[in-house]
Amino acid sequence: MPRDADSVRVQRLLAQGLGAPAGRSPLDAVRLLLAVQSQELAHAVWSLAMRSDAAAEDEVRRPLDSGELVRTHVLRPTWHLVAAEDVRWLLATTAGRVHQANASIYRAQGLDAATRERGAEALAAALADGTPRTRPELAAVLAEAGLPSTGIALASLVMHAELEQVIVSGPARGAAQTHVLMDERVPRGAADGADPVRLLRRFLAGHGPASGRDVARWSSLTLAVVRVALAEVRDELVEVEVAGETYFFVPGGSATSTVTVPPVLLLPLYDELPLAYRDLAHPTSEDHPHPPGADRFVGSVLADGVDVGTWRREVRGRAVEVALDLAPSTPEELRAGAEEQARRLAVFLGRELALR
Repeated sequence: MPRDADSVRVQRLLAQGLGAPAGRSPLDAVRLLLAVQSQELAHAVWSLAMRSDAAAEDEVRRPLDSGELVRTHVLRPTWHLVAAEDVRWLLATTAGRVHQANASIYRAQGLDAATRERGAEALAAALADGTPRTRPELAAVLAEAGLPSTGIALASLVMHAELEQVIVSGPARGAAQTHVLMDERVPRGAADGADPVRLLRRFLAGHGPASGRDVARWSSLTLAVVRVALAEVRDELVEVEVAGETYFFVPGGSATSTVTVPPVLLLPLYDELPLAYRDLAHPTSEDHPHPPGADRFVGSVLADGVDVGTWRREVRGRAVEVALDLAPSTPEELRAGAEEQARRLAVFLGRELALR
């Protein structure tokens, strides 16, 4: 039972699968987390590698090509990876909130409801032959229909069609992502309706201990909706109070695993660990090399539960350059651990490591 901030943070690491027991596939890692933010797909792939037994990048990307995993806009106005069996009910639960978040963009781009619907119909008609199409090819379809086809307007029309369950990600074509009709990729089921309680249970199983505010922030549901869902399942949950806030978790899940988390983690951009929680973030070294509050657009190095620095990666031909920028106070054994994780990343990508 967690009783203070440190124990809550440790339990969250375990709940999110960062102890990575043998036998967890990348698909299972997504199911555990329910959805994984993925506008930077290469970084999301590494997030899943840390939580699964995938030894190579292809093992994570394969379920995307097969359709077991899909990449679409859900929860918030950005891409997420979601198991195919979860995507329809998640969209039914949260798409309305994402549309509300997009309302000002729709207005600014002149995309009223009728225009957005015309866009979805044009995309559906173009994909009806079963041929996956890339974003530039979808743009050409919209242009031919006399609809906006560039910039934010293009992104908004494609997102609208995703939120309305018209289109979804298809198999990769080289380095390009494609879209297909959702009805061809994800069969409809009996349990596809909106279900905030189901979302709450799944989020807490893969992220707890977490607060009701964490659930609302992550899912875009209103706090009122989250509180109703919590009231329905409160008897199923364990509660702990830390610093005046109540946190909930599902007993007996990954959070109580005896598996240990590696002492050093190279958390990529938009990893679920820093994204999911409003409070009780991992502490930061006093001599952290990055200014507090700055938009880093880099990954975090977590060492023994402390944010000790940042890291960047860049693939150059057959090598991957990894730049580690660690607090001067970081002990040598933890620096060595960070370098070991960089080597693991290089092996995972099938490239030579250039460390700096």
